[in-house]
Amino acid sequence: MKSWKDQLKDLKRVLGKAAIEEKRNEKLDKVSFEPPRSWLAYDRTTSDDDPKKCSGSTAISHDESSHRRCVPTVDTSTGLNPIDQSITPSVIGTSAKKSHEPSRTTATSVFTPRIDGTGTLNMPEGTHVGRGLQHPDHLGGKAVPMVVRVGVDFGTAFTKVAIRAGYDLIYVDWSAITCDESPTGRFVMPGLVVRVLEGDYCWQRSSESDIHANLKLPLIDMASSGECPVATLAYLALVIRYARAYLYQHPDVGRKLVARSLRWELNIGCPTQPHEDLNVVQFFKRVSRTAWRLAAEANLQESNIISAWRMDQPDSSLEAEPGVVPEFVAQIAGYLGSHQVSEGLHALIDIGAATIDVATFNVVIHNNLDTIPRIPIFFSAVFPLGTHYLNQNRHTLLGVEPTWDDTAPIEPADCFSNRNGISQSEVVAADSDFLSGVSSRIDGVINATRTNTRGDPRSSAWREGLPIFVTGGGASCDLYRRAIEMAHQDLRRRLSSSSRFRFVELNPLGTNIPVSASDSSARMTVAIGLTSDADSIARVVPHRDIKPITYGKKERVDHTELYGD
Repeated sequence: MKSWKDQLKDLKRVLGKAAIEEKRNEKLDKVSFEPPRSWLAYDRTTSDDDPKKCSGSTAISHDESSHRRCVPTVDTSTGLNPIDQSITPSVIGTSAKKSHEPSRTTATSVFTPRIDGTGTLNMPEGTHVGRGLQHPDHLGGKAVPMVVRVGVDFGTAFTKVAIRAGYDLIYVDWSAITCDESPTGRFVMPGLVVRVLEGDYCWQRSSESDIHANLKLPLIDMASSGECPVATLAYLALVIRYARAYLYQHPDVGRKLVARSLRWELNIGCPTQPHEDLNVVQFFKRVSRTAWRLAAEANLQESNIISAWRMDQPDSSLEAEPGVVPEFVAQIAGYLGSHQVSEGLHALIDIGAATIDVATFNVVIHNNLDTIPRIPIFFSAVFPLGTHYLNQNRHTLLGVEPTWDDTAPIEPADCFSNRNGISQSEVVAADSDFLSGVSSRIDGVINATRTNTRGDPRSSAWREGLPIFVTGGGASCDLYRRAIEMAHQDLRRRLSSSSRFRFVELNPLGTNIPVSASDSSARMTVAIGLTSDADSIARVVPHRDIKPITYGKKERVDHTELYGD
């Protein structure tokens, strides 16, 4: 039998453990969020209004322009997401107040980018040289090899392409097709492709009924079925063909390729959250390699596209399997390779024409310089609240003829009011619900990371400043900046006045690489990152593989155990 001293020690130890557990439970009681199943393994829900029932691209005619199929609605006060309701951060305790009043936001239509002069889309002469894998004046013989890596930022609204040929980096200029020579428009290609009556696909518009849009988002739904995305394959084949032709004809870089044997690699971006599903990644790879093969064909006829899809043969003209890289990882590739990089919690907000993407993640740098960084993803979500829908919301609520250009910067409220003869207060009122909706989505993802054990509740970033990247074509828009500031203020109210966002300016190049186009790197961030070796950027740890964080406390050692009686 133990002595009374030993029994007293045991009692103290038990009481001490109980007190520690009680304190721990008190803190964890604040963490009430259990992430939806789809956050742990990508699993889309299906309902009568699920966009999944409209798989494939969307063909638009004059009669359908005002009554488009599969039109989901957006209520920015409730957080419903027509792209994927299962990943909506409002479920995770967003600070947005629920309102029983009718939403002032408009219905979200099937996405089709608006650009000025779309009737002038054409197929420029000389594009056919892009069918070949070597420069048309290639000397042949035993030429010195050169690795050429094509990075395709396949966006919901626009596609951007960068090519790294040896030490040279160029941005593909699409103005020969779009006739848009503006600084913001020339390096983006609208996500549109035309199907002529004979079944061929091209960019030469003959009638509006032939236009196919909404080429990217349906791929995520089609991954499980293996359905052939005909219009998307045709579009990407045209993109690849034109990009190669542009490289060959580039005034500075093209001449260097004549005496070189080109070795091709291809990387394509994928939304962060769907990238956690292996089926989606494999589907994107299949789409990429099929489009690469089709780029060599003289005609992109529907029957040939379906046949190539069914064959699904590896392409020997590529040095490796196409890389499918999470878009946010490609965006921060330059940051990860720079002296600016720091370990710990980060956030990224990508504002595009169709969607905004919000993600929180850790950066883990290994002591071994030969080991690539590790990126555990805490939470990520995609919302149909891009600049296109901001413009649509304004024009619809204020009864203004829709005449905006999705490649142009968003007009400030005062400029919009002056141009349309509307008071500025009306424009601000029309924007108010949209502004609150964007802010609540951002706040939801960040607050989940702060409060949930599958996030990083005790990161020093909550005290010292959360490093945050704001990217995309809408990053300079005042409304989105105000939405981010609202989320910032919500964070400060929850924690302390010292808590803050620490905005990080991205240098997409990372190093001093010669660039053949100027003042466009901000919009080309993803495409530039995709010209890096896909296997050397970072190793992504999906959200489903992150275990809940548990915080222990060192057991207190009794004084008598250390020093005796």
